[in-house]
Amino acid sequence: MDTNSGNWRCPRKFQLLVTSVLLLLQNFLIIPQIFAEATSSVHIVYMGDKIYHKPETTKKYHHKMLSSLLGSKEAAKNSLLYSYKHGFSGFAARMTKSQAEDIAKFPEVISVIPNSIHKLHTTRSWDFIGVHHPSSKNVYTKRDLGEGTIIGVIDTGIWPESASFNDEAMGKIPTRWKGVCQVGQHFNSTNCNKKIIGARWFLKGISDHTNHTSEYLSARDAIGHGTHTASTAAGYFVENANHRGLASGLARGGAPLAHLAIYKACWDISVGDCTDADILKAFDMAIHDGVDVLTVSLGIGIPLFSYVDQRDTIAIGSFHAAAKGIAVVCSAGNSGPISQTITNTAPWIITVAATTIDRAFPTTITLGNNLTLFGESIDKGKHNIGFVGLTYSERIARDPSNDLAKDCQLGSLNESMAAGKIVLCFSVSDQQDIVSAALTVKEAGGVGLIYAQKHEEGLNECGILPCIKVDYEVGTQLLTYIRRARFPIASLSFPKTVIGNWISPRVASFSSRGPSTMSPTVLKPDIAAPGVDILAAFPPKNSKKSSGFTFLSGTSMSCPHVAGIAALIKSKHPTWSPAAIRSALVTTASQSGTDASLISEEGPTHKEADPFDIGGGHVDPIKAIDAAGLIYNITTEDYIQFLCSMGHSTASIKKVTKTTRSCNKQKSQTLMNLNLPSISIPNLKTVATVTRTVTNIGNTSVVYKALVNTPYGIKVRVEPQILSFNSDTKVLTFNVSFISTQKLHGDYRFGSLTWTDGKHFVRTPIAVRTIQF
Repeated sequence: MDTNSGNWRCPRKFQLLVTSVLLLLQNFLIIPQIFAEATSSVHIVYMGDKIYHKPETTKKYHHKMLSSLLGSKEAAKNSLLYSYKHGFSGFAARMTKSQAEDIAKFPEVISVIPNSIHKLHTTRSWDFIGVHHPSSKNVYTKRDLGEGTIIGVIDTGIWPESASFNDEAMGKIPTRWKGVCQVGQHFNSTNCNKKIIGARWFLKGISDHTNHTSEYLSARDAIGHGTHTASTAAGYFVENANHRGLASGLARGGAPLAHLAIYKACWDISVGDCTDADILKAFDMAIHDGVDVLTVSLGIGIPLFSYVDQRDTIAIGSFHAAAKGIAVVCSAGNSGPISQTITNTAPWIITVAATTIDRAFPTTITLGNNLTLFGESIDKGKHNIGFVGLTYSERIARDPSNDLAKDCQLGSLNESMAAGKIVLCFSVSDQQDIVSAALTVKEAGGVGLIYAQKHEEGLNECGILPCIKVDYEVGTQLLTYIRRARFPIASLSFPKTVIGNWISPRVASFSSRGPSTMSPTVLKPDIAAPGVDILAAFPPKNSKKSSGFTFLSGTSMSCPHVAGIAALIKSKHPTWSPAAIRSALVTTASQSGTDASLISEEGPTHKEADPFDIGGGHVDPIKAIDAAGLIYNITTEDYIQFLCSMGHSTASIKKVTKTTRSCNKQKSQTLMNLNLPSISIPNLKTVATVTRTVTNIGNTSVVYKALVNTPYGIKVRVEPQILSFNSDTKVLTFNVSFISTQKLHGDYRFGSLTWTDGKHFVRTPIAVRTIQF
């Protein structure tokens, strides 16, 4: 509903608007009390693990609590939005601030929090990381494509008509599946098949913030983000996929034979808003439905909340999912290259950073003096416009007294001077980007844009005219030519697809970095995967021109890559826990690029990537599936003791988990002993010792030897240095001691511990910081 003040001042217009909206919604959605008292809003009442075995009993209990609070069953019915009753217990309801304060006093309630909004954080990438899937023609001969697994996608929905979601050659829907295909606007039961086996949508938490005019009141995807991530994780084979002729090839997801379960919790408000209430309900239903893997490309911002603080709904929802054996994969965030910006840092989450691949789209800029320079573009518009005038934006400023024209801000260019010319703009502010600059140039009558900016991965399609991204060096060369030439001219070529000519992977500059500000002893991110200019399925905005695929960049794109690989692992090793899957991913990851040098990061420094950039390294699917050798496993009990070691009381942890487990002082005496496939020591004064346990999953009788890459200024001792496994000994424990040799307060230093039997190399990344006070 539009709450624009102009509508509130016009009662008659408002009445007509309300009537039309309700008529439109009545067949698809029931939103209790949309026009509730102005002071009421959505709150989440969290009660921890479920208290009744039957979900129906839990819901009745929630309704009884609300009735007690609000004074009647009818008021409770109108107030209740969601009942969380499968993976955990709680509900979302409309209530006033005072009512929220009152229900928080109920003994069974852990906490009551206001419903806040979170943000959303794509065929070359699979070949690049070593997954050489067969084509659809011989898919019947392969069983290592995720067959039988179910990937849940919490995102913006799906475009079911995409060729990526064809169910040709898909196996039967697993008998354990308990989900549904929820109908809605432009989405019916026939939109589900053996690929999309379920679809649900959750809107009640967002209804206070939008009138849904640009959305589908169903699981259909209006934004495209969810379609893109779903096809990246588990899209079926699509021949000759491309975006306007670029990146043409065989498109497929990481697990082409995995089933998809769609949970639309993010909506077209500010391009992808998701509320706590809807996110929690999505987790709850995914747990109920029986998914194996969840891909969640969204997150909260800085500052982070405690893992037992219900404001971090992703941490809470994923905890309950992991406890039920579901591997939850999340994006790291897009706030890099600044350190300490990593999100989704809970130790039970697999957190994914973003990297580049070896594909680019170079575009030539030919100048009047025959000099040829290169930029990048994915615009396939009228680049072949021949030689036309080339000018610098400040030269054609409407008002030379300000700097607005430098980066081509809206209305800053003189139309008579820009008409028919290619305009060079320099990025000088965070408020402007290439797409906005292209709009400015177009409105001023320009025919092309060259946009000089600091290095930043990912290309945007301007659509309205050819736009080419260049770095500052090329931009300066262009500006020098413009200043020297009497009549500067230029010609722009069409972009081309070039593969294999760039050193890669590199860490994307936008990818958020560690260390975790909430739990620095948990090394984050866990792993890195392709996330720059990823081609995947997308809703056809223009059916005549759209190929049904587009490029997107972000950790949102790297996340489903790892989710797809997790499904492959789960298909091959169905009994593995989420922690075992994470361990296989981290310990087999690669640290080197296509030129055999260490992976570096994009951005201002081009330094070698460290564990706070890429965790264990760049994902290596084949090794993760078949060559892990040893596994670092973690149980739910271990996570509980970890929470104890963070200083949370037994009472507060019990409220979250609803278990009888108490904090064990011996087990929880150190934060560093959680059995992660990584080691992070944020405050080393003199000596620190950590304990890890590994399980042999390879040959029955095998001997592993420890190899240590020692962090600078640190002595490392591993005891024992030899691990001998046999039919009776499958699990062994070892200690790693760190001794500081520095007398000064230092920054983090990095190294690794690798266990090897000559065939397997089980690598654990290490981060250590010494302190002297």
